[in-house]
Amino acid sequence: MDFVDARLSEALESCLGEIARKSGPALTAVLTPVLQRRGKRMRPGLLLALAGDRAGPAAIKCAAGVELLHQSSLIHDDLMDRASLRGETPTVHAVHGSAMAVVAGDFLVAAGVEALASVDGRHATAGLRAYIDMCRGQALETASRYRLLEVDEHLGVIAGKTGALIRVACTIGARLAGLDPARVARASRFGLALGLLYQVVDDLLDLCATPAQAGKPVGQDLANGVYTLPVLLAARRHGRAFNEQLGRGPAGLAAAREMAIHADVLAEAVRYARRYAMTAERSAGALPPGPVRDWLAELPGRLLDRATAGPVAAQAAR
Repeated sequence: MDFVDARLSEALESCLGEIARKSGPALTAVLTPVLQRRGKRMRPGLLLALAGDRAGPAAIKCAAGVELLHQSSLIHDDLMDRASLRGETPTVHAVHGSAMAVVAGDFLVAAGVEALASVDGRHATAGLRAYIDMCRGQALETASRYRLLEVDEHLGVIAGKTGALIRVACTIGARLAGLDPARVARASRFGLALGLLYQVVDDLLDLCATPAQAGKPVGQDLANGVYTLPVLLAARRHGRAFNEQLGRGPAGLAAAREMAIHADVLAEAVRYARRYAMTAERSAGALPPGPVRDWLAELPGRLLDRATAGPVAAQAAR
């Protein structure tokens, strides 16, 4: 939330804290560490930035609602992945058990929709539709573990799993700002493209970066049968030779990773990222002139730099 005023950031944190305190005696201790873990706060930050001068109490409530939906998905993701840590914080199921993790995640969905509905029913509907898209994307990814999808099918998965909630954050922010329908649609398109870009860059770093560089554990997707864009591009490029490696244990996975970080494969994956960055930049350019538009237009380039510089560039140059 580097663009959002500190006063708005603190108001958001206060709102989230209040929701945790009001969740009841059994859930308060579960949710407080989750909602105090600030992370990037990208989705509420985009919503508040787009709301602009109208980023008052209603926008804070909506930003909190979107963040609650996001945090609910993280609790469920951690449970599905059996992850013991989220960043440096123990995951909910690791501390409180899987049953409590399910309930806590479900509570955050309901609380998120309630927060959106308290401002405008349209926002709640948009949030629910985005959450449906997230669930569809996650379900397709789960059902497709250890299976090599077509690239376009995979892009549909990440459009739901990652792009949907970023898209709706931008949509709601633009509506709160009072933008006309055409510009709301542009903001929505910006959010979807940014979400796709974010996921592709994240997947490139998972293959190419160290944990210190990425700021989290890396190299787990391939081993867990989650085949991301660079892996699917490597499979398309190398064909049977790549597929055979996937069934050969740790040595085969290491060989498959080497094929996926081949310079030509990385260059193709970066081309996808660049395409999404260009779409996001063009969409931002159609928004009203001013500091918000300038910041939004710069954001895709900053994300893209993570893929075209640092660890990804180092691997491509080997």
